[in-house]
This record gives sequence, C-alpha cells and structure tokens, in this order.
Amino acid sequence: METKFTEQQSLEVITEMINRARNNVQKGSANNMIYNGFAVAFLAIANFLLLYFLPDTYKNYSFHIWWLMVPSAFVDQIIKRKIIREAIVKTHIDDFISQLWRGFSISVVVLLAIILSLCHTFNAPLIALLITPGIMIIVALAEFSMAKICRFKPFFWGAIVFWAGSLLCLFPYCVLKRGDLHFLILAVCMIVGFVIPGYILNKLAKKNV
Repeated sequence: METKFTEQQSLEVITEMINRARNNVQKGSANNMIYNGFAVAFLAIANFLLLYFLPDTYKNYSFHIWWLMVPSAFVDQIIKRKIIREAIVKTHIDDFISQLWRGFSISVVVLLAIILSLCHTFNAPLIALLITPGIMIIVALAEFSMAKICRFKPFFWGAIVFWAGSLLCLFPYCVLKRGDLHFLILAVCMIVGFVIPGYILNKLAKKNV
C-alpha cells in the first residue's frame, strides 16, 4: 500500500533535517570557524605591522605574508575532515553548506585573479585596495546564507559585521587617504564575525552533550 506524505508530514521532515544540520554545525564546525578567524586576523595584523617596521625598499613585499594562507588551507582541510567524521548524521543541508563554502573559496580566488590582473595590466596598484572589502562582502553573503539555513542568529550578526566592515574601509581610503588600516578592520571583523560565533557554537555544543 503506497504511503503518501501529507503537507504537515513533509514540513516535519524538512524541520527535522534542519534541526539535524544545526546539531552538526554546533558539534562540529566551531573549531573550523575559530581557526580560520584567528588565522586571517593574525595575517592581517602581521601585514599591517610589516608596513611599518620593514625598510621602505621592502614594504611592497609585505603582502607576500598572505602566501601563508596556502599551508593554512591544508590545516583547514584536516579540521574539516575531522568535522565530517564526527558529524552525527549527514543531511542534504550539510552537503549544501559544504558546497556553499566551496563556492565561497572559488569566488575569492576568482576575485583575487581579476583584481591582481588589473593591477598588473594597468600598472595601478591602488586597485588592490578592493581586495579586502570585496572578500568581506563575499564572506558576509556566505555567512548570511548560513544564518538562514541553520537559523542561527550569530551567523546573521556576523554577516552584518562583515558588510559594515567593507563599508568602513571607505573611511581610510577616501577620507584619511591611507591604504593600511583596512588590515585592522579585517582583523576585527574576523574576530567578531567568525571567532565569536565559533565560541558561541562551542558553548551550545557543551549544553547539548
């Protein structure tokens, strides 16, 4: 005998999937968020300091510190694999979240390729100032999507922080005529928008255990 789902039963199934996805996020991805937040914040502050302490002839090389994101990405993958192994249950929503952040990574690479190519082609290094606000806008979009999927408000406020940070970059660029303060803005946004939500997830995970 064929069983048909009623509308109420369908909604219950969808709600259960969302709840399971939320449980996985709470129990798994906090360490991943905290790690990435601290890693980017550290490199942003380091880049800011290098611009002040390096001799003038070497200041332009300070940006090479961001190559440390390459080995950092391998550490990130190790953390992600651990999260996947320890997830209580795998749902389609979990897969969507994974693909969302994969799309985020691809978007960042494409953005960097376009901006750096324009800098080289037109010999206009100032175009590189678009990198920080551009990446923060992409982060905000990804985190806003996460907030809606997982119904977790700290993600929503994290997205607001990154959108506000991208707009705040206009102040040092347009008013102060400085191209270094955006590193400090990025560092603050990573701590407030990534690390703090991560710690909140860890706290919730302890309550659910």
